[in-house]
Amino acid sequence: MSKLEELIKQLCPNGVEYKTLGELGKFYGGITGKSKEDFKDGNAKFITYKNVYENISLKLDVEDKVKISEKENQRTLEYGDIIFTGSSETPDECGISSVITKKVEEKLYLNSFCFFFRMNNKEILNPDFAKHLFRSSNLRYQIGKTASGVTRFNVSKKAMEKICIPVPPLEVQCEIVHILDDFTLLSALLSAELSAELKARQKQYEYYLYKLISDSKKITKNKLYELTIWDKKFNAVENYMQPNVKKYPTLLAVDLFNLERKNGNVFLLSTGGQRGWTTEEVAGDNISEGEVVTIPWGKSRPVQEVMKYYCGKFVTGDNRIATSNDIKKLNNKYLFYWMQTQSERIDKFYRGSGIQHPNMRNVLTLEIELPSIDEQKRIVSILDKFEKLCNDISKGLPAEIEARQKQYEYYRDKLLTFKELKVNEKI
Repeated sequence: MSKLEELIKQLCPNGVEYKTLGELGKFYGGITGKSKEDFKDGNAKFITYKNVYENISLKLDVEDKVKISEKENQRTLEYGDIIFTGSSETPDECGISSVITKKVEEKLYLNSFCFFFRMNNKEILNPDFAKHLFRSSNLRYQIGKTASGVTRFNVSKKAMEKICIPVPPLEVQCEIVHILDDFTLLSALLSAELSAELKARQKQYEYYLYKLISDSKKITKNKLYELTIWDKKFNAVENYMQPNVKKYPTLLAVDLFNLERKNGNVFLLSTGGQRGWTTEEVAGDNISEGEVVTIPWGKSRPVQEVMKYYCGKFVTGDNRIATSNDIKKLNNKYLFYWMQTQSERIDKFYRGSGIQHPNMRNVLTLEIELPSIDEQKRIVSILDKFEKLCNDISKGLPAEIEARQKQYEYYRDKLLTFKELKVNEKI
């Protein structure tokens, strides 16, 4: 019998008490009443949306600052607070949690696109237990059900008050934390090694791209706007940069994913990492067709992860869509590979403390190296093979990383599933 089994047998043999969040604490919003100017030369640290989204345990060593005067009545974060993202393009990604698991040494504020939950009694829920619990499949399912929206989905704090969570004895919580943290550490070490290898492969193909270009005998340099046509006229972009646009029917996130069908031949071109298909019959008048490269209009993760190339029939969400204005000069797949090498620069063009949007003028004025069209095709052929080797989800390193994550999720969900203590069994 394991130590955890012994503790459960000793401390909660008949089951674990479940309580609603409304019984356990209260929800609070982030900072309010701030303009863009307040985030320039700030005097107080704040937690960004990205920090919450990407980390199960909140990173406290941050440099992001906002102006907060002494007279302002803004709530600060504390040890044990459970923070949630407020919105996403799909209900499945709403209410992503991150927990403050270390003592907060200085005043720390929360961005306005997130909110947090604070326990009335901080002695009954271990923050390290909470960081695993609120990302478990059961809790994620419950949180997802509280989301509603059209363009974007937003979670309801009122609805979240009704979410039930298990509250096992602290000794049981600590043992589960010990097991999951050890597993997470081992998985993280392996994933870090695999990710480093994958990054090295990525750098390799960037190297080969630049080398292939530099070895070309004739290279011209052009501004991106000279060679591409986009899906809309952008604000603050001069007319000469966009004499024409090519519009595509655009669906809201909720409508896009409601189209999903198995064995479809029409790609659902989402703005996030999701991938799906639908049929021509279901898509109807929303179908577009062509060879396109996309970046999301609003993003919450690195653009390299959500930049897409597609050729064929598709239905699109709120992407910014580019295509070559002359395929005799610019190959669309070459454009995609080149934009991938520029992803770090493009990331910096996105602004906002919550959902970030790009400065498209900066994107359009990027300078692209352009070998002959035949050379572009040769480069694409080489990089297609290299890309398949590096990134095919069904094999290689990404699959191994995903397998490790699924393994952790399996054991996490198993350990965080408890028999509920019935009312008549409570002592």
